[in-house]
Amino acid sequence: MTSPADASPPSPPETLPLPPGSSGLPLIGETLEYLRSSRAFAERRQRQYGAVFRSHVLGSPAAFLLGPEAVQWIFAGEGKYLKNRWSPGVRRLLGAHCLAMLEGNEHLERRRLLAPHFSYASMRGFVPIIESLSRRHFERWTARPGDFTLWPAMRELAFEIALALIFGQDTVDLPFLMHHFKAWTAGLFSPFPIDLPWTTFGRALASKKAMIGYLEQVVAERQARTEQPPDLLGSLLQRREGEEPLSRAAIVDELQLLLFAGHDTTVTAMSNLMLMLAQHPDVLQRGREAVAGLEGPLTLEGMRATPYLVQLLHEGMRTIPPIGGAFRVTTRDVAFNGYRIPKGWTVPVSIKMAHAGANWPTPDRFDPERFGGENPEQKKPGTFIPFGGGPRICLGQHFAMVEMSVMLILLLKHHAWELVPGQDLEYTQVPFPKPRSGIQLEFRRIDAGERPLAEP
Repeated sequence: MTSPADASPPSPPETLPLPPGSSGLPLIGETLEYLRSSRAFAERRQRQYGAVFRSHVLGSPAAFLLGPEAVQWIFAGEGKYLKNRWSPGVRRLLGAHCLAMLEGNEHLERRRLLAPHFSYASMRGFVPIIESLSRRHFERWTARPGDFTLWPAMRELAFEIALALIFGQDTVDLPFLMHHFKAWTAGLFSPFPIDLPWTTFGRALASKKAMIGYLEQVVAERQARTEQPPDLLGSLLQRREGEEPLSRAAIVDELQLLLFAGHDTTVTAMSNLMLMLAQHPDVLQRGREAVAGLEGPLTLEGMRATPYLVQLLHEGMRTIPPIGGAFRVTTRDVAFNGYRIPKGWTVPVSIKMAHAGANWPTPDRFDPERFGGENPEQKKPGTFIPFGGGPRICLGQHFAMVEMSVMLILLLKHHAWELVPGQDLEYTQVPFPKPRSGIQLEFRRIDAGERPLAEP
């Protein structure tokens, strides 16, 4: 065995070869195949080249690094040899002043400002609000005649919950914000960010302008108050000793990001989990049994004492990650696993690949039991990353888990659902994994002792 003193120093990046792979076609590279299925794209090349390979996708040379160790290396590189990468269209729509766009100390300071409102303990006060809003929306679902499309209804619920987190008890124009929010988020993932009035991106910019005008008015009214309520907007408006207050532009950009971050991923995770539960009635029944003893108003303590809830949510996000991945870019030439990755190359973070392949036995099987007890599958770092990792790990992960837990308990205890036959359940992957049908359901309320639809 070689001692540390005898070990050779690592080779400088400039002496190492590029990863194996292909740049594909001129200009577009291998983008079309990558967009069809990023997981299939990576799996094919992994079989051909190994766990490190190069390509050219989305307008940039890219180094794909697969496996748990690679995931940890990417997350550890934030601010050292990697930084976040956003497309020009996304940067323009999100705004330059929001958390997602900040780097270095500015990013850390903004997270520090927001973090207290997203701790697990701080969620205690939001549980009754989430429960009340969820009950109200679920009753609306049951009152709708005929078949019911889940995706848009879940969007409305998650959006109203996000507004409650951000604006507290303040009254805001929900229909106005929801209308413009839909158009704005549609443009975030437009493949052709062309600013013309009839394009998706052009309409998104117009809705962004409308939202900014409305949010600036809300912020101005709040700034006129002598005391701020304990909600997220109040936190952004607080003037801390020795610190400059955030500009109104920064606050408005942050509000838009919080609406987006607190909405679409929850919609995706919950909608797809309801689909999988409908397809696995044995798991659905196990979930009903797990929550049967929860009575009265829901609490953090009651949810913490029901571990199968977390198993269901984790396995749902493992099977179909609400976000398939993210992108970093190298800030200097860097070496990984004997290869050189030049400055300016894209380094994708593949959440789909981390949740699949050899990292998990029978990865395509929906099995919440894999997250139970002392199962070693869930213990290896870099194999379960639905909220990302490193300095940019999702700030709202505790809020998302509590929000989805409350929804799931109410659904399992009081409602039943079945898939409408004949619908198109083929998935589209951009911007989020979603069946083409939007998930059409037969949805109804069940009373204590009544047989759910999913039971024979």
